[in-house]
Amino acid sequence: MEKRYQIFISSTFVDLIEERQAVLKSILQMDHMPAGMELFPATDDTAWDLIKDVIDASDYYVLIIGGRYGSLDEAGIGYTEKEYRYALSTKKPVIPLLHKNPDNLPREKTETDSKAWEKLKEFRSAVENKHTCVYWENSDELNAKVIVGLTSETKRHPAIGWVRADQVPSEATIKEVLSLRQKISELEAEIEAARSTPPPGTDDLMQGDDDYEIQFSFKAKPHGGSYSDRIGYKATINPTWNEIFAGVAPVLINEVTETDLKSEFRNTLTKIARDEFHDDKDLKNHTLSDFSFSNDDLYTFMIQLRALGLIKESSRKRSIKDTSKYWGLTPYGDQLMVQLRAISHKPKHVRKSGGEVEEYDDA
Repeated sequence: MEKRYQIFISSTFVDLIEERQAVLKSILQMDHMPAGMELFPATDDTAWDLIKDVIDASDYYVLIIGGRYGSLDEAGIGYTEKEYRYALSTKKPVIPLLHKNPDNLPREKTETDSKAWEKLKEFRSAVENKHTCVYWENSDELNAKVIVGLTSETKRHPAIGWVRADQVPSEATIKEVLSLRQKISELEAEIEAARSTPPPGTDDLMQGDDDYEIQFSFKAKPHGGSYSDRIGYKATINPTWNEIFAGVAPVLINEVTETDLKSEFRNTLTKIARDEFHDDKDLKNHTLSDFSFSNDDLYTFMIQLRALGLIKESSRKRSIKDTSKYWGLTPYGDQLMVQLRAISHKPKHVRKSGGEVEEYDDA
């Protein structure tokens, strides 16, 4: 929908006729609507009320300061400054355009009264202290700078603006839009709820506290023994799917490569195996090392956790040179990780999986 802005032009008049025309032309070229009340001096309350109404109806306030302060009201304040103060009080965006060297202006365009000149200097100083000002020296320069200033201000502080009556949505259209927004909100809520629950069809899959038998091998060296004293073992452990997921989930918070994920599966299974056989009578006083797990099992873990809706392949855009596959947690996976890993007030019952081990010939 095309929007136009009303721009209030504030300045003294007789000395800035050419400059005001340049600003007015710039505003019209931008398809906005110029407004100003310099032709109707605020000589009474009625006229001043009219000026305030026009400022209120405007979206932006353009202030042009040349070499004159202008006529004064009963309190001794120039009408241009009075308009400026009112615009500030209503929080209108102000675009201040100050002449660069008012001392160099022709005599007919400057104040000849010393008191009026001092008031002009004080006014300029107040504006410069309040705003980032734009400076100009002639009407052509002013024409270009008002376009730049207004364009910047409308982008940084978009105002309400005006639109053609035939472009305003009808009541029926508004009701339809509101109905669609309501429907979108409901669908988004449903999607969010689905994201934090298991995907449909996972009831028949192994998960949670279900055991999964894993075969692996490792080496055991007696304390104080040499490298050649190492003994090779084949073993099995039966961790639960929650134990496996709880072990690898934290590294997935910020996404990891598939290689790193497989490495974390190995680390998790190694820890479970060390804990399992720590008190085994045949392995007491031995150092356990070189744990080896099947690559096929590692891929099974990835597929199973993905099928359970706990992890997902990342869709984040990366460097063209980065050809790695990345994995991260789903919202449901993040929720389950917190449940499994967060520390509660009451100690949790930890299920210890059963395991078997047998010696094998390493020759």
